[in-house]
Amino acid sequence: MDSSRHLVRAMTALALLLLAACGGYATPPAAPTPPPAPTPPPEVATANAYILPGASNLGANAFGDEPVVIHKGERLRWRNADTVAHDVVTDAVSLPEFKTTGVLAPGGEQSFIMNTAGSTKIHCTIHPSMTGTLAVQ
Repeated sequence: MDSSRHLVRAMTALALLLLAACGGYATPPAAPTPPPAPTPPPEVATANAYILPGASNLGANAFGDEPVVIHKGERLRWRNADTVAHDVVTDAVSLPEFKTTGVLAPGGEQSFIMNTAGSTKIHCTIHPSMTGTLAVQ
């Protein structure tokens, strides 16, 4: 009986070794950790500039009685608060992010992120008497 007992123990040990070698008792691999969600970009400050009501009759005050001043890195949003279509264009290429709003219908708007400091004269090509200054600090 001793030899059969040794044989059973040897077979049991061999079976355990085979199971361990084949991964029979190993824990399943953990699911991979998903990558972290992308961080949303920081919100860009927005500076609103308006084409004022009755702008075509306001000449140099069509965009307000002061230069339009914003900070570098801000979003410049032009809004047409008048009852007729206008556009705003730069007189110089010193601010490359903004060249023209295109035609803005009443209530229309157009935005640009201004990353270059500088200043330029601006005007409406539809109503050339509408003039002003845009400065990015």
